This record gives sequence, structure tokens and C-alpha cells, in this order.
Amino acid sequence: MRDDFAQARLDMFEAGLFGRGPAFWRWIETDAAQPYLAAFAADRRPPEPGEPFAIDLAADDLLAPDRLAQLALQIEADHA
Repeated sequence: MRDDFAQARLDMFEAGLFGRGPAFWRWIETDAAQPYLAAFAADRRPPEPGEPFAIDLAADDLLAPDRLAQLALQIEADHA
């Protein structure tokens, strides 16, 4: 069984939201990818029993579609 971050990396690649080429695999190993990896893993994790459902509306949404589209272009440009 994969750990949460290993599964998140695979899910991120398969989703194609971050790009699907070798640039993705180079980027995912950088420190810049870590907040996105953590957000993706947290977003995919099932809730714990009794865990309250809470969204911090003031928080920056790293997984917003427009942000991810821009990031995918940046990943390709920076890590191609």
C-alpha cells in the first residue's frame, strides 16, 4: 500500500492538472511542489470519523482550476 504522498503524486500525474510529461516528475521533487502535494493529499484523504467539516475561506486555494492551469504551464516552462 502506498503512503498518502506517494499516492498523491500518482494521482496528481494521472489527473493531468499539473502536466503529464517529464517536467511534472522533475517539478514534483522540488520544494515548490510540496504545498501542492500536501493540498492534493489532504483533498483526497477521506475524513476521519467525527472529524468536523470545515473550510477556511480565507485560505489560498492551491487547487483552484485557474491556478492549476497556470501552474501546469509554469511547470512545463521551468522544468522541460
